[in-house]
Amino acid sequence: MTSARPSATRAERPRPMHAIVAVKDLRSAKSRLAAELDVDARADLVLAMLHDTLATVTGVPAIDGVTVVTPDPTVAALAYAAGVNVYADPDSSRSTENSLNSALDAAATHIRTEHGTVDLVVIQADLPSLQPGELLEALSAARTGGRSIVVDHHGTGTAALFSCDPDLPLDPRFGPESARGHTDSGARRLTGAWPGLRTDVDTATDLDTARALGVGPATLASLTRFHRAASNTH
Repeated sequence: MTSARPSATRAERPRPMHAIVAVKDLRSAKSRLAAELDVDARADLVLAMLHDTLATVTGVPAIDGVTVVTPDPTVAALAYAAGVNVYADPDSSRSTENSLNSALDAAATHIRTEHGTVDLVVIQADLPSLQPGELLEALSAARTGGRSIVVDHHGTGTAALFSCDPDLPLDPRFGPESARGHTDSGARRLTGAWPGLRTDVDTATDLDTARALGVGPATLASLTRFHRAASNTH
């Protein structure tokens, strides 16, 4: 009598995927929108976009966990309310890309220490037009191995950074020309269209692009508040 053997055709389950979302102090967020929005309005928009981004990310079944990296207690409160983890960035005055990358590296190490061998993706916090199908397709493409990126709609920044090899560090290189920095360090560029995933919002033009794609309900409500406030000043 022969013993039963596992089916050779059964697909091996991929490693868990953990998403990391970094948000700086609200007082310094979205400075390039200062001509259009005051500091309170910018903070409101940042929180709204984060809310919509987290709602999409947590709704993708292939994402097994989410951690928000932030020094800001208001951001942390929103993250906890959304049911995700928070990694406290100790540098509350973070303004340089090097300190952001150090915080992401520390968070990645913490996550892999806590959860074992997991794949990682760093996703921008300001993706109000992100669609679940886009993220799922990008995850599938990234899981062919190694480090990879989704370049932003400007062609110079990084909308998402993946590390899908347990032997490779995350090695984030966010900052000016981060797409080049990541590819120079060995990350490959993923080629799907994914307009919502590629459209992070830093400027008024970015905001117009996101609006044209369609934004999530929290972002739409925030933009409606700005419109009403602006109308009341005339």
